[in-house]
Amino acid sequence: MVAVLGEGHGDLGSADLGVGPEVLKKGASDILDCRTPMERVDLKDPAGQGFSFGDDSAAPALVTFCATWQLGAQFLADGGATLTGGLNKANNNYAETNEAIRDAANSVKLDLSLDGESALRRTQVAP
Repeated sequence: MVAVLGEGHGDLGSADLGVGPEVLKKGASDILDCRTPMERVDLKDPAGQGFSFGDDSAAPALVTFCATWQLGAQFLADGGATLTGGLNKANNNYAETNEAIRDAANSVKLDLSLDGESALRRTQVAP
C-alpha cells in the first residue's frame, strides 16, 4: 500500500510524497530557516534570575520551566534536522532517478538509430 504523506497511515518509507523535487527542496530550506532560532535558545540566564523574585519556590520552578523549554527547543531542532535530511535525500533521489531515466532513454534512442542505419545499409542496392 502506498500512502500519501499527511494521510496518517501507511509506511512512510514507501510513501508517495505527492510533490515534485522543487517542493522538497523548498521545504528543507524552510525548515532550516525555522531551526536557526531554536538552536540559539539559551535559557540559563533567565533561569538564574529566579532568585531575584524573592520567593524561594520561584527559583526552582523557573529553572525547571526554562530547562523544559530548552529541551523542547532542542528536540524540535533535532527533529527538523532529521526531516530536512529526509527531504534533501528525497530530492536527490528524484534527481538521480531522472538522470538514470534520461540516460536509459538516450541509450535506447541511440541503439534504435544505429540499428536503423544498419538496416538501411543492408537494404540499399548497389548501383
